[in-house]
Amino acid sequence: MSSLDTTAISRPRIPDPISGYRLENLVGMGGMGEVHKAVQLSLGRTVAVKLLNPELAKDAAFVARFEKEAAALAALSHPNVVAIVDKGKTDSTYYLVMEFIEGPSLREQVRSPLLTPKESLRMMMEICRGVEYAHNRGVIHRDLKPENILFDQQAGGLAKVTDFGLASFLDDANSRFNLTSTHVSMGTLSYMAPEQRVDAKNADKRADIFSLGVILYELLTGEVPLGTFDPPSKAKPGIDERLDNIVARCLKPDPEDRYATVAELMAELEPLAPVLTSQPPQPLTRVQRIKVGARQVVRVVTQAVLTVIVLAALGVLGVAWHRSGEKPAPMMPGAALTSELGADAVRTLPGRLAKGTERRLLEAGEGPDPLSFLIAGRPVNIEGKALVFPPMEIDGHRHVGRAVADVVEMEGDIALLKADVLADGPPPTPYTRLRTLLDGPLPDPQVAIMLVGSTGRYVALVQEGSGAPLRLEWALGERRGTMLGQDSPKGTVHLEMEVDAEGMLRTFIGTGKDRRVIGEPLVLGREWQKQFGEVPRAAVGCIEGTCRVEGLSYSVKQAPPSGTSSTVAELTPRPTPVAKPVAKPAPPAKKPPAKAPPPSKGGKKK
Repeated sequence: MSSLDTTAISRPRIPDPISGYRLENLVGMGGMGEVHKAVQLSLGRTVAVKLLNPELAKDAAFVARFEKEAAALAALSHPNVVAIVDKGKTDSTYYLVMEFIEGPSLREQVRSPLLTPKESLRMMMEICRGVEYAHNRGVIHRDLKPENILFDQQAGGLAKVTDFGLASFLDDANSRFNLTSTHVSMGTLSYMAPEQRVDAKNADKRADIFSLGVILYELLTGEVPLGTFDPPSKAKPGIDERLDNIVARCLKPDPEDRYATVAELMAELEPLAPVLTSQPPQPLTRVQRIKVGARQVVRVVTQAVLTVIVLAALGVLGVAWHRSGEKPAPMMPGAALTSELGADAVRTLPGRLAKGTERRLLEAGEGPDPLSFLIAGRPVNIEGKALVFPPMEIDGHRHVGRAVADVVEMEGDIALLKADVLADGPPPTPYTRLRTLLDGPLPDPQVAIMLVGSTGRYVALVQEGSGAPLRLEWALGERRGTMLGQDSPKGTVHLEMEVDAEGMLRTFIGTGKDRRVIGEPLVLGREWQKQFGEVPRAAVGCIEGTCRVEGLSYSVKQAPPSGTSSTVAELTPRPTPVAKPVAKPAPPAKKPPAKAPPPSKGGKKK
């Protein structure tokens, strides 16, 4: 059976039967497997079932890491830690059953415009309580980040720490679960302590304290502290200056200079955090009831006046609202870029096409071959070697644009897609000012390189011009997901998306010595192109603002026969060697005639 049979997402996936559970729908996926919303039949309660990828289930190291997460969770029972319900094995893979958390992640909370410093500190105290409990039970997390913090809406928005897949046990008795090798870096780079980047095995609980410092800074300012950064009170007005020293101590490069325990960190945060009480309200006195009644009367009158003012304002803005139409429901960038954008227009760009027996290549921007692109949504200009999505016109309402290379004969097992991209905010115009007035601050511009197949099937690598995390998004049948990477630098960035012969999709930013991996690989499996419904094509897209894509290149190559090796690097086009003129050899020099040797002394005359 080929690996495609276990990872195919071009058709509905039939989950492995798990006794006692009914899988309902896929809610997420990552480097190790899938998470399904399910029902525990014995109790009729909703749970989350995490399935190890069947391909990885064949690897003993990955199975041990999966079992390690179960052991880590089983050792913990705390309101701020996601609880484990069960674990087991099917005929083809392993599974882990956890409580299902109905609510957003901390990543979504960080981006909320309603988040206040006091609310941030409340969240931080709950996160710290869960981590401190885990440390006291001998477990360090080693991958604390906003994606691994969930908020339980049914429990009043209680924060819960999850995903202990990289956890390490402090107790030597449990060393069988410690899978990290010495001098191996594991975790998420932006939230990782310096010592953990060098030697994850020997990183202790102070590495978690560093990660908590990064999370606290991001909660307060909305940014990740990279390189040289301002203290929180200077980065965002209104933040208590006492938090500057707390964050700075968490982020000390030397572990000895940080807090020794999370309890010490909580002791300094607690005086600044809002006080929550569970005491029942006391009955009001007669005087207090009179005061409350008077305030209610004033509030009702004030609300009536404000209602009249709002209705008048709505009447003035009604025409503008009618012209702008209904606001579309929020969509993921990849979904928006591959949605129905109207009829395609055709634009031609100089480029190069190479179709050999083993390798096929298209390069846009320079070359003797005209390349056709199907343009949908926003218009596209050709500026030298670049595809440019210009600012939207004043009467336009299309914020999304897409350009697909109209080259279909790109079949292969190994692929490499790359380009230099830039996303800029729109220039100030009457139209943008009107949108800001009606809709609030405009969304950040987004630019993407993509592989697109049949309708609704794609993989997109998205960059925001604001320095937000890079995003890998995919929708291939019923398997959909998003993976966030490190923050993107501002300005032009070089993005790459590669797939090897085993169907492992990896993404990169930068070139040469500055080339860095973005997130974890996405397991597609062999014959991965079939999962797109049709042979995938290279594409670029733009949402809001101005987007520029230059040096677009897409190469595919057939995998060599088994037993030989081939890498994605072989797809990088090399310059064709130019034959140099060969100089004619000079004629050999004529040798002077040989002289007769002189007669030897005493010789006889002939």
